This record gives sequence, C-alpha cells and structure tokens, in this order.
Amino acid sequence: MTDSNKLTIKQKVFAIFQQSKMFIMFVLGYSSGLPLMLTASSLFLWYKDNGIEIKDIGFLSLIAIPYGFKYLWAPILDKVTIKGFTRRKGWILLTQVLIILSIILMSQFSPDKSPLLIAFIGFAICFFSATQDIAINAYQTEVLNEKERALGAAVAVLGYRIGMLVTGALVLIIVQKLDNNWNLGLLTIVPFFMIAPVVTLFIKESEIEVRPKTFNEAFTLPFIEFFQRKGALTAVVILGILIVYKLADAMAFSLNTVFFADLGFDKITIAVSYKTVSLVFTILGLLFGGLVAKKIGVFRSFLSFSFIMAFANLSYVLLAFAGKNYTLMVVSVAVEYFCGAMGTAILVAMIMSLVNVSFSATQFAILSSIDSLGRVFVGPVAGDVQQSYGWANLFLFSFMVGIVTSIVIYLFRRRIKEMANLD
Repeated sequence: MTDSNKLTIKQKVFAIFQQSKMFIMFVLGYSSGLPLMLTASSLFLWYKDNGIEIKDIGFLSLIAIPYGFKYLWAPILDKVTIKGFTRRKGWILLTQVLIILSIILMSQFSPDKSPLLIAFIGFAICFFSATQDIAINAYQTEVLNEKERALGAAVAVLGYRIGMLVTGALVLIIVQKLDNNWNLGLLTIVPFFMIAPVVTLFIKESEIEVRPKTFNEAFTLPFIEFFQRKGALTAVVILGILIVYKLADAMAFSLNTVFFADLGFDKITIAVSYKTVSLVFTILGLLFGGLVAKKIGVFRSFLSFSFIMAFANLSYVLLAFAGKNYTLMVVSVAVEYFCGAMGTAILVAMIMSLVNVSFSATQFAILSSIDSLGRVFVGPVAGDVQQSYGWANLFLFSFMVGIVTSIVIYLFRRRIKEMANLD
C-alpha cells in the first residue's frame, strides 16, 4: 500500500468525526457507555476492597436489571416531552444530569458502612442509564437517514466502547493513584460524564409530528404497527433473524477466554495480548464496517457481514487443531473481533431501519432487547457442545449456525427489505 493510499484512509477516518452529525453520534455513544462498567466490574471491586464477601458481591449484578426491561417504560418517552425541550433531547439531557448527580451522591458513602444504599444508588444509575439509551437510540433512528445509519451506528458503538474504558479501566488507575480512595476517585471521573450534556445542549432534532395521542396508544400501537406493517409472518421471521444474527459470533465469544486457557496460554498473555488485540480490531472493524455499509447499503451489508462473521469462526477451528500457537491466537482474535464488530454496527443500523419513527423509542427498545436474547442464552449451549464434542467442533457448529442464518436472510431478502423500506 502506497503512502498516498494510507493518507487517504486516514483522511477518511478523520473526516468521519469532522461531520457534526457523526461527532454527535460518537459523543452520545460515549455517554451511553460510561455508566455500564461503573455499575459492574468497578463497583464490584470497590465492594471487594471494603471487605465485602464475594457471595454478597454477586448479588450486585441484579442492579443492572433495568437494562433488560427498558422496553417497559420506553412508550413514556414516545409520548411525553420534557417541557422546554424537543422530544428526545429533553430526555437525554435529563438522564445525563441525573446520572452525574447520582455518582456524586454515591461518592459520599462507603460499601463497608452503607452497602445497600450504594447498591440502591447503583440501581438508580442503571435505570437512568437505560432510559438514556432509549432516548439516544430513538434520536439516532430519527436523525440518521438510510445511508448514514451503518456509519452512525459504528461511530456510536466506538464511543460506547471508549466510555466503558473510562469507567472500567481509567477509574481503576485513578483510584490506585489515590491510595484506593474510591470516594475521591468517583468525583475525579465526574468531569468525563459532563462532556456529554454540554454537547447534548447543542444537538438539533427534527420533531416528529406523528406521535401517540394517548398512553394507551403509546403502549399498544408500536406492537400493532410492527406486526401489521407487512404481515405477521414477515414480522415473526425478522424477529427470529434478529435473535440469531449474532448467535454464531456470540457462541465463539462466550468461552474464548476459557478456550485460550485450555490451550495453555497463561493469564498475562490472555490479559495483555487477547484484550489489547480485541480492542484494537473491534475499533477497526466498527469503522471499516461503517464505511463499507455506507457505500453498499444496509441490506447488502447485513447479508454479507453475516457470512463473514460465520467464516471468521473457522480461525478458531484452526487454532483448536494447532494447539498453543501464539501467532495463530493473535490472528484468530483479530479476525473474530474485526468481523464481529462489523456485524454489531450493521445490526444496529438494521434495527434503526426496521423502526417506525413515530414509535422509535419503544420499537428500538423492543427489537434491541429481542436481539440480545440469543446472546444471553448461548453460554449454556456452547458449554454443552464443547463438553460433548470438543473445542474444534464447537467452533464448527458456530460456523454452521452462521451459514444457516445467512441463508435464511437471503431467502427472505424481499420481505426484510420491504419491512425496513430498503432498496
């Protein structure tokens, strides 16, 4: 590759963030990702540092329940507008401010003295964060046109990952530098949260005129419209595809750390090589997938990336046969995460295309929740397959699942494109 070609690629990447709309997608994605690790691994470690037993720390995972049930109150965001703001902007800004205030409040207590109170505040942060996700997803759906959706989704997911790094890694470094002073550490990361509301103040929104007139309509019409739009059969087929689209990919992801350990790689190698490579190639995959989808369209990318994700799993098959091979391990991780990130970006773009903007908050929340079902239940299946047939056959099985999914997408291509109003 010549220097001029390299420069062109760099220019394309930088040009993405020079577009005001894409910059906003990045910041909103970043805002959405910030609370996630704070109320998960970082919070767990804070409790551990304060002498809380592991069996009790395990219950903390329950504070994330709002993420799984956000579709229950999503219709409220379709119906209600915060006074003085447009429909989506008001909710985004309100939840961002509430999250910041909650973190400041949390920093005033300690797990050894107020474990339940901190857990309750953590639950509140998860609730506000899930509500923010509803509003942000609806905003993205409404402001991005068909050609922008894949790239916009990729940029948002990239911002999301960076937000997770702030509260999952940077906060740990800060706390350690502060001699394990978690209270001060939490206050130190508050400025990272304040970036998003400042940007949110300046976002522009085209207010959708058609919206539910009553709360009854807000809770019922999104379901009725989705199933009546192109018929119940088409709706059911699409819901099934959303469930299994990332299933093969998730099957490979679910046990890969255990797989590497089983091959004989030590924890440091896994932590440094695997985690670093996966992050770098996730970022590259998101950007590359977004640019490709912008060029060839959402549906063609949706179909093509499903095949690509399936074939990516074959790299793990090679590693399973080869055994402990560091170079092949790094290559396998790079391929898997690069292709998986492409699939993640296009799946979000497809969900945006399937959503009716009159009910974007509710329908996006429902479809994204359905999309996560396959990934939630894949772990036990993957474990059973591996136990019975070994690592190589597990990844072969995931490859076959991916191929079948791709074939189904191709067979129902007309219905999918009509439902999503794609060319």
